[in-house]
Amino acid sequence: MSAAHKQPIVWLLTNDAVGLRNQVIGLAEHVGWPFELKLVNLRKPWRWLPGHLIPQAQTKLTADSPPLCAPWPDLIISCGRLGAAVALGVKRASKGKTFTVHIQNPQMPLHLVDLIAPPRHDGLKGKNVFHTRGALHHVSPHKIAAAMGVQHTLHPELKNIKSHRPIIGVLIGGSNATATLTPEKSRALIATIRAAAQNQNAHLWITASRRTGADNIAAMQSELGNTGHWFWNNEGDNPYHAILGMADYLIVTGDSVSMVSEAASTGKPIYTIDFDGYSGRLKEFHQMLRQEGVTKPFEGQLEHWSYQPVNDTPKIAALIRSHFLAQKNRP
Repeated sequence: MSAAHKQPIVWLLTNDAVGLRNQVIGLAEHVGWPFELKLVNLRKPWRWLPGHLIPQAQTKLTADSPPLCAPWPDLIISCGRLGAAVALGVKRASKGKTFTVHIQNPQMPLHLVDLIAPPRHDGLKGKNVFHTRGALHHVSPHKIAAAMGVQHTLHPELKNIKSHRPIIGVLIGGSNATATLTPEKSRALIATIRAAAQNQNAHLWITASRRTGADNIAAMQSELGNTGHWFWNNEGDNPYHAILGMADYLIVTGDSVSMVSEAASTGKPIYTIDFDGYSGRLKEFHQMLRQEGVTKPFEGQLEHWSYQPVNDTPKIAALIRSHFLAQKNRP
């Protein structure tokens, strides 16, 4: 950077998918420079083309995307295929001055991105590729502690529950490209978890995601019944971070790499529960974490074990700072 130590201009480029947004925000927070989040999408037919073949991709945005124009940023962190395409358009417009970082597989020739941070199960290789064990995220001890404080204020009875019963935190995702969650599967999932809680005299704290769907949430709530367990149903603030902090055990549906990765950053026992089959890469992700003793498949019983928390976000943030500064200091 300049002698005046001016902070770089940082843009985050992705779409409005919660998982992608959380990854770019979490990484940017660890990098430590001020940033602007820009949720972008490409118009048809450009969105269907390989990202590196779209001319001036930053000018092919949908009407609800923010306009992108000079002064161009010093650093871009992107996530998702379309985010990578737009980032490349900006890099070209800046005549190569913008340093680009992409989370996941950019789905374009790797040399077109300065630094890539994909999960290891993606199988990418290159001198600019730095693997992570799971998804990058924005979960931190500070956010967990703050969220727990809010929930203790809202629910004074939490202290009494926690002192007398173990808490099982349940993180529920939903349908994706290869797995489908239905009301019938939803009821079966809750019935299995409720039985385990009863056997352990445990309290359930369940949160659903945007992908869970209203019909599935209704089926889960019906199956749970008036048992005194808590179920967050997408109304008000999500107690997600508080659940990560309060839980003695975590049960996570296996459809989401992000949710499993965020849970794994706590070091708490994590059980994954499946409601459908998954893609080869997702299966590999789960297999790796099980082999490393991070997660176990949920089979109705709960036990304690320990592992080194999984969180590569600080490591990738440090790499970004060092590579970015090295490039800027080149003569």
